[in-house]
Amino acid sequence: MAIFLNLLKKPVVMRRKIISAVFWVFLPLTLIPQAINSLQDNFIEAEYFFMSGDYLDALPFYLDLYEKMPDNSNIAYRIGACYLNITGKKNLAIDYLESASKNLSANHKEGIVTHDSAPYDALYDLGCAYLINYQFDKARDAFTRYYSTLLEEDHENRAIVEQHIRSCETAKDLIAHPVSYIEENLGIIFNDEKPNFNPVISADGKTFAFMVSLKFYDAVMVTRLMNGKWTPPVNITPELMSDGDMYISCLSADGKVLFLSRDDDYNSDLYFSTYDGTAWGACKILNRNINTRYWESHGFVTEDGEKLIFASGRPGGYGGLDLYISKKINGDWGPAVNLGPEINTPLNEDRPFLINNG
Repeated sequence: MAIFLNLLKKPVVMRRKIISAVFWVFLPLTLIPQAINSLQDNFIEAEYFFMSGDYLDALPFYLDLYEKMPDNSNIAYRIGACYLNITGKKNLAIDYLESASKNLSANHKEGIVTHDSAPYDALYDLGCAYLINYQFDKARDAFTRYYSTLLEEDHENRAIVEQHIRSCETAKDLIAHPVSYIEENLGIIFNDEKPNFNPVISADGKTFAFMVSLKFYDAVMVTRLMNGKWTPPVNITPELMSDGDMYISCLSADGKVLFLSRDDDYNSDLYFSTYDGTAWGACKILNRNINTRYWESHGFVTEDGEKLIFASGRPGGYGGLDLYISKKINGDWGPAVNLGPEINTPLNEDRPFLINNG
């Protein structure tokens, strides 16, 4: 853009023999602001999806912009971040984040398509991409570089990055001492061409619930084991009276109570739905011992149905999200108790699950 502005500032010598040439040179220059505006519009559209966590929707806009602006490190960073947050695509993040990390700026400006340097966050995401893809030494180096950009008083982020660096070493040790296991695809009953995620199974092994990402919403699917075979999954989202914004947490042991969370980007609460043998009931919110005006993201009910372990960001914890336990009193959930520093850390504890064999 600066090149074009410099050209426009230069005086034009008006002579008859070059009037035609000047006209044709000037014409495309007048179109440049229009082209930039069009790119900016697409960038804003991409940013809206990106900031909302809708990475699948943001990605096509960024890829189209990157095709037109291949030297823009900020867009490369955004593409890498999108891939990093899309299941099955995380390996594609590395090339874009490596490119972005070559042009970083402490003065990065958000929301401007022509600003071509990437924020230091690209180093953090690059470390995560390396770690997920088993490149542990590169991950440690990227996290170390990112750590050096943090202010000394930024205790929270420094603690998170320190944990990631330790994870790199732990991962190397775990890889060096592998555990044998057998991996089997669950087949077409549970998998299709759409993203399938958040699988849970009841303790009796007879009810299986999972999420599937449809075009306009995320659906809750349930299948049951009948005569030794799983039934075709049923979309129970309408029965739950959900707008496609409820996500599975767990199933009760008998498969008759489904716990879910609802996240509206500002708050997250826990709900439950009960199966009466024919249909699932509309979701009901758990009481105020469980839900607060803070973030409750995930719950797990014990096999006897008497205890609920859940994640909450309420004040008085040890970090961001902490794990709490509530016991039933007269059929409803009682006051929640923090599980303490033996379980909770200065970081986030989330998505607890227990198994009955210890």
